Amino acid sequence: MIRSLLVLLVFVFLAGCARKNESGVLVPAQAPVKSTEHAARYLAYEHAIHLDTDEQQLSAVVDMAQTACRQASDELCTVLESRVSTGKEASASLRFRARPEGIRKLIDVLSQQAELVDQSTTAEDLTAPIEDAARKLEMLRDYRTRLEALRGRASHDVDALIKINRELSQVQSELEAGEGGHARLMQRVQTEILNVSIRTTRHQSFWKPVVLAMSDFGANFSQGLSMAITSVAYLIPGVLPLALLVWIARRAWRRRRGAAREKS
Repeated sequence: MIRSLLVLLVFVFLAGCARKNESGVLVPAQAPVKSTEHAARYLAYEHAIHLDTDEQQLSAVVDMAQTACRQASDELCTVLESRVSTGKEASASLRFRARPEGIRKLIDVLSQQAELVDQSTTAEDLTAPIEDAARKLEMLRDYRTRLEALRGRASHDVDALIKINRELSQVQSELEAGEGGHARLMQRVQTEILNVSIRTTRHQSFWKPVVLAMSDFGANFSQGLSMAITSVAYLIPGVLPLALLVWIARRAWRRRRGAAREKS
Protein backbone atom coordinates (compact mmCIF):
# COMPACT_ATOMS: atom_id res chain seq x y z
CA MET A 1 0.00 0.00 0.00
CA ILE A 2 2.76 2.41 0.96
CA ARG A 3 4.75 1.60 -2.17
CA SER A 4 1.64 2.24 -4.27
CA LEU A 5 1.18 5.64 -2.64
CA LEU A 6 4.81 6.53 -3.38
CA VAL A 7 4.43 5.54 -7.03
CA LEU A 8 1.16 7.47 -7.26
CA LEU A 9 2.75 10.61 -5.78
CA VAL A 10 5.70 10.46 -8.18
CA PHE A 11 3.31 9.92 -11.11
CA VAL A 12 1.22 12.95 -10.11
CA PHE A 13 4.33 15.11 -9.90
CA LEU A 14 5.61 13.90 -13.25
CA ALA A 15 2.26 14.29 -14.98
CA GLY A 16 1.15 17.72 -13.85
CA CYS A 17 3.38 19.80 -11.61
CA ALA A 18 6.88 18.42 -11.52
CA ARG A 19 10.11 18.44 -13.42
CA LYS A 20 13.61 17.18 -12.90
CA ASN A 21 16.48 19.58 -12.63
CA GLU A 22 19.99 18.99 -13.97
CA SER A 23 21.03 17.04 -10.88
CA GLY A 24 18.10 14.66 -11.36
CA VAL A 25 16.26 15.77 -8.22
CA LEU A 26 12.51 15.95 -8.54
CA VAL A 27 11.24 19.48 -7.85
CA PRO A 28 7.80 20.98 -8.45
CA ALA A 29 7.16 22.81 -11.69
CA GLN A 30 6.99 26.58 -11.55
CA ALA A 31 3.67 28.26 -11.15
CA PRO A 32 2.51 30.76 -13.79
CA VAL A 33 4.32 34.05 -13.47
CA LYS A 34 2.04 36.79 -12.29
CA SER A 35 2.20 40.21 -13.85
CA THR A 36 4.42 42.63 -11.94
CA GLU A 37 3.13 45.73 -13.71
CA HIS A 38 1.68 47.13 -10.48
CA ALA A 39 4.00 45.28 -8.09
CA ALA A 40 6.76 46.98 -6.14
CA ARG A 41 10.14 47.00 -7.82
CA TYR A 42 13.20 45.70 -6.01
CA LEU A 43 15.99 48.15 -6.83
CA ALA A 44 19.57 47.82 -5.58
CA TYR A 45 21.26 51.22 -5.42
CA GLU A 46 25.00 51.89 -5.61
CA HIS A 47 26.50 55.33 -5.08
CA ALA A 48 29.93 56.72 -5.93
CA ILE A 49 31.50 59.97 -4.70
CA HIS A 50 34.88 61.48 -5.53
CA LEU A 51 36.51 63.74 -2.95
CA ASP A 52 39.62 65.89 -2.90
CA THR A 53 41.49 67.04 0.19
CA ASP A 54 44.90 68.07 1.48
CA GLU A 55 47.47 65.33 1.67
CA GLN A 56 47.93 65.98 5.39
CA GLN A 57 44.18 65.51 5.95
CA LEU A 58 43.83 62.30 3.98
CA SER A 59 44.24 59.89 6.91
CA ALA A 60 41.96 62.01 9.09
CA VAL A 61 39.19 61.93 6.48
CA VAL A 62 39.48 58.14 6.16
CA ASP A 63 39.36 57.70 9.96
CA MET A 64 36.37 60.03 10.18
CA ALA A 65 34.49 58.01 7.55
CA GLN A 66 35.14 54.72 9.32
CA THR A 67 34.14 56.21 12.67
CA ALA A 68 30.91 57.53 11.18
CA CYS A 69 30.16 54.06 9.83
CA ARG A 70 30.74 52.44 13.21
CA GLN A 71 28.43 54.97 14.82
CA ALA A 72 25.72 54.16 12.28
CA SER A 73 25.20 50.64 13.61
CA ASP A 74 21.43 51.14 13.61
CA GLU A 75 21.64 51.60 9.83
CA LEU A 76 23.64 48.34 9.52
CA CYS A 77 26.69 50.19 8.22
CA THR A 78 29.64 47.95 7.32
CA VAL A 79 33.07 48.82 5.94
CA LEU A 80 33.56 46.48 2.99
CA GLU A 81 36.91 47.86 1.79
CA SER A 82 39.48 50.42 2.89
CA ARG A 83 42.69 51.30 1.02
CA VAL A 84 45.13 54.13 1.65
CA SER A 85 48.12 54.96 -0.56
CA THR A 86 50.75 57.34 0.84
CA GLY A 87 53.12 57.33 -2.11
CA LYS A 88 53.98 60.22 -4.38
CA GLU A 89 50.30 60.85 -5.07
CA ALA A 90 48.44 60.10 -1.86
CA SER A 91 44.95 58.67 -2.30
CA ALA A 92 42.38 56.46 -0.59
CA SER A 93 39.36 54.36 -1.51
CA LEU A 94 36.53 53.15 0.72
CA ARG A 95 33.50 50.95 0.19
CA PHE A 96 30.51 50.88 2.56
CA ARG A 97 27.22 49.04 2.81
CA ALA A 98 24.36 50.46 4.86
CA ARG A 99 20.70 51.31 4.81
CA PRO A 100 19.72 54.40 2.79
CA GLU A 101 19.72 56.59 5.92
CA GLY A 102 23.24 55.45 6.79
CA ILE A 103 24.50 56.13 3.27
CA ARG A 104 23.13 59.67 3.39
CA LYS A 105 24.82 60.27 6.74
CA LEU A 106 28.15 59.06 5.38
CA ILE A 107 27.91 61.33 2.34
CA ASP A 108 27.09 64.31 4.57
CA VAL A 109 30.02 63.62 6.88
CA LEU A 110 32.50 63.13 4.03
CA SER A 111 31.34 66.21 2.09
CA GLN A 112 31.97 68.29 5.21
CA GLN A 113 35.49 66.92 5.64
CA ALA A 114 36.63 67.15 2.00
CA GLU A 115 35.67 68.79 -1.27
CA LEU A 116 32.99 66.84 -3.12
CA VAL A 117 34.15 66.71 -6.73
CA ASP A 118 31.70 64.24 -8.29
CA GLN A 119 28.73 62.12 -7.24
CA SER A 120 26.75 59.46 -9.11
CA THR A 121 24.09 56.83 -8.42
CA THR A 122 23.17 53.65 -10.29
CA ALA A 123 20.36 51.17 -9.68
CA GLU A 124 20.00 47.50 -10.56
CA ASP A 125 16.52 46.01 -10.89
CA LEU A 126 16.45 42.72 -8.93
CA THR A 127 12.69 42.23 -9.11
CA ALA A 128 12.81 39.23 -11.44
CA PRO A 129 15.50 37.22 -9.60
CA ILE A 130 13.92 37.92 -6.21
CA GLU A 131 10.45 36.85 -7.35
CA ASP A 132 11.88 33.75 -9.07
CA ALA A 133 13.80 32.81 -5.92
CA ALA A 134 10.68 33.29 -3.78
CA ARG A 135 8.59 31.08 -6.08
CA LYS A 136 11.23 28.36 -6.08
CA LEU A 137 11.44 28.43 -2.28
CA GLU A 138 7.67 28.17 -1.98
CA MET A 139 7.57 25.14 -4.29
CA LEU A 140 10.48 23.45 -2.50
CA ARG A 141 8.79 23.92 0.88
CA ASP A 142 5.54 22.49 -0.46
CA TYR A 143 7.41 19.52 -1.95
CA ARG A 144 9.24 18.94 1.33
CA THR A 145 5.93 18.94 3.21
CA ARG A 146 4.51 16.31 0.85
CA LEU A 147 7.60 14.15 1.22
CA GLU A 148 7.48 14.38 5.02
CA ALA A 149 3.83 13.33 5.00
CA LEU A 150 4.65 10.44 2.71
CA ARG A 151 7.57 9.40 4.94
CA GLY A 152 5.20 9.10 7.87
CA ARG A 153 3.05 6.69 5.90
CA ALA A 154 6.02 4.67 4.68
CA SER A 155 7.49 3.98 8.12
CA HIS A 156 7.22 0.20 7.61
CA ASP A 157 8.51 0.07 4.04
CA VAL A 158 12.31 0.22 4.24
CA ASP A 159 12.94 0.64 0.48
CA ALA A 160 10.39 3.43 0.11
CA LEU A 161 11.65 5.10 3.29
CA ILE A 162 15.24 5.14 1.98
CA LYS A 163 14.16 6.72 -1.29
CA ILE A 164 12.04 9.33 0.44
CA ASN A 165 14.81 10.24 2.90
CA ARG A 166 17.29 10.58 0.06
CA GLU A 167 14.90 12.89 -1.79
CA LEU A 168 14.22 14.86 1.40
CA SER A 169 17.94 15.37 1.94
CA GLN A 170 18.40 16.69 -1.57
CA VAL A 171 15.38 19.00 -1.30
CA GLN A 172 16.57 20.31 2.06
CA SER A 173 20.00 21.06 0.60
CA GLU A 174 18.46 22.96 -2.32
CA LEU A 175 16.12 24.77 0.06
CA GLU A 176 18.96 25.99 2.29
CA ALA A 177 20.97 27.17 -0.72
CA GLY A 178 17.92 28.94 -2.13
CA GLU A 179 17.17 30.64 1.19
CA GLY A 180 20.75 31.88 1.37
CA GLY A 181 20.60 33.28 -2.16
CA HIS A 182 17.24 34.92 -1.51
CA ALA A 183 18.54 36.47 1.71
CA ARG A 184 21.55 37.94 -0.11
CA LEU A 185 19.30 39.44 -2.77
CA MET A 186 17.04 40.99 -0.15
CA GLN A 187 20.05 42.37 1.72
CA ARG A 188 21.25 43.96 -1.50
CA VAL A 189 17.86 45.67 -1.91
CA GLN A 190 17.39 46.70 1.73
CA THR A 191 20.89 48.18 1.92
CA GLU A 192 22.90 50.34 -0.47
CA ILE A 193 26.55 50.49 -1.53
CA LEU A 194 28.74 53.59 -1.33
CA ASN A 195 32.09 53.77 -3.14
CA VAL A 196 34.36 56.60 -1.97
CA SER A 197 37.45 57.80 -3.85
CA ILE A 198 39.67 60.42 -2.18
CA ARG A 199 42.42 62.24 -4.08
CA THR A 200 44.86 65.06 -3.26
CA THR A 201 45.52 66.48 -6.73
CA ARG A 202 43.44 69.66 -6.44
CA HIS A 203 44.86 70.65 -3.05
CA GLN A 204 48.55 69.88 -3.55
CA SER A 205 51.10 72.68 -3.24
CA PHE A 206 52.46 74.60 -6.24
CA TRP A 207 55.94 73.11 -5.87
CA LYS A 208 54.76 69.50 -5.37
CA PRO A 209 54.97 68.56 -9.10
CA VAL A 210 58.41 70.23 -9.33
CA VAL A 211 59.69 68.31 -6.32
CA LEU A 212 58.34 65.06 -7.74
CA ALA A 213 59.99 65.76 -11.09
CA MET A 214 63.34 66.51 -9.42
CA SER A 215 63.12 63.39 -7.30
CA ASP A 216 62.50 61.32 -10.43
CA PHE A 217 65.27 63.01 -12.45
CA GLY A 218 67.95 60.41 -11.66
CA ALA A 219 65.65 57.47 -12.35
CA ASN A 220 64.35 59.03 -15.57
CA PHE A 221 67.89 59.88 -16.74
CA SER A 222 69.15 56.36 -16.15
CA GLN A 223 66.09 54.90 -17.85
CA GLY A 224 66.57 57.17 -20.87
CA LEU A 225 70.27 56.30 -21.05
CA SER A 226 69.47 52.60 -20.92
CA MET A 227 66.92 53.01 -23.70
CA ALA A 228 69.51 54.83 -25.83
CA ILE A 229 72.08 52.07 -25.29
CA THR A 230 69.47 49.45 -26.11
CA SER A 231 68.58 51.31 -29.32
CA VAL A 232 72.26 51.39 -30.35
CA ALA A 233 72.52 47.66 -29.71
CA TYR A 234 69.56 47.08 -32.04
CA LEU A 235 70.98 49.41 -34.71
CA ILE A 236 74.49 47.94 -34.87
CA PRO A 237 73.54 44.71 -36.72
CA GLY A 238 71.85 46.79 -39.41
CA VAL A 239 74.44 49.59 -39.61
CA LEU A 240 77.50 47.34 -40.09
CA PRO A 241 76.33 45.69 -43.35
CA LEU A 242 75.20 49.08 -44.63
CA ALA A 243 78.61 50.65 -43.85
CA LEU A 244 80.33 47.73 -45.58
CA LEU A 245 78.22 48.24 -48.68
CA VAL A 246 78.99 51.96 -48.72
CA TRP A 247 82.72 51.25 -48.39
CA ILE A 248 82.64 48.75 -51.25
CA ALA A 249 80.67 51.16 -53.42
CA ARG A 250 83.07 54.02 -52.79
CA ARG A 251 86.07 51.78 -53.46
CA ALA A 252 84.58 50.63 -56.74
CA TRP A 253 83.78 54.21 -57.72
CA ARG A 254 87.31 55.33 -57.00
CA ARG A 255 88.73 52.53 -59.13
CA ARG A 256 86.51 53.49 -62.04
CA ARG A 257 87.44 57.10 -61.60
CA GLY A 258 91.16 56.22 -61.55
CA ALA A 259 90.80 54.05 -64.65
CA ALA A 260 89.01 56.87 -66.46
CA ARG A 261 91.81 59.28 -65.68
CA GLU A 262 94.47 56.88 -66.96
CA LYS A 263 92.64 56.51 -70.29
CA SER A 264 92.37 60.25 -70.66
